[in-house]
Amino acid sequence: MPFFHRTPRAILFDIYGTLLKSSAGETHPDPALRALIERAHAASPHPFPEVDIREIHAAKHPGLSPSEVEQLAMEHEQAVNPVSAMPGAVETLRELSSRGILLGLVSNAQFYTVPVMATCLGSPLADFGIDPELCVFSYLEHRAKPDPHLFELARERLRARGIQPSEALYIGNDVRNDIEPANATGFRTALFTGDEASLRLRGKSLDECGADAVISYLLELCRM
Repeated sequence: MPFFHRTPRAILFDIYGTLLKSSAGETHPDPALRALIERAHAASPHPFPEVDIREIHAAKHPGLSPSEVEQLAMEHEQAVNPVSAMPGAVETLRELSSRGILLGLVSNAQFYTVPVMATCLGSPLADFGIDPELCVFSYLEHRAKPDPHLFELARERLRARGIQPSEALYIGNDVRNDIEPANATGFRTALFTGDEASLRLRGKSLDECGADAVISYLLELCRM
């Protein structure tokens, strides 16, 4: 069903569970990594802290060079959380970009997320019209969703281009991490339910999820 009186000027996406099929958020690192992450979280002043995973692996393996740390972190991620492109992701991004809609990302992510995503989609993100200035990632801010700070950053970057949050759409698969903070920041929202393994209703029904729309296939965005 249409929920915009006109086409949104910008669409921002979550990544894991929305553009990429993934079990992110449900994986369990080895105990040593988990202990280091928990220690970093405890030292953070933010209610929803995030780490740069390179710092965690470097603390566990102090003898490694920065490039070796990155390689180790990527190999560990690929082992515990293999990902692939969500059905319809490539076609949806290309179609929306061709219509002149600004595209961006607001996601709990790490340094490897963008290259992994590009590999899954088969091309650099710029080829799909994803604007790096409209990408907000948790590891760079040391704050994770559902912290509204990430959405507030995206809102201000859009306002700098003359786009109000009510003219933008945010789409994600998690009611708590995506829909609620995006709504609170003034964005229109769509809950993506296309991957049951990664859908997070957080005890809500679809009718209670708070999103302006519920979609089960990404290409539905192009028909709204």
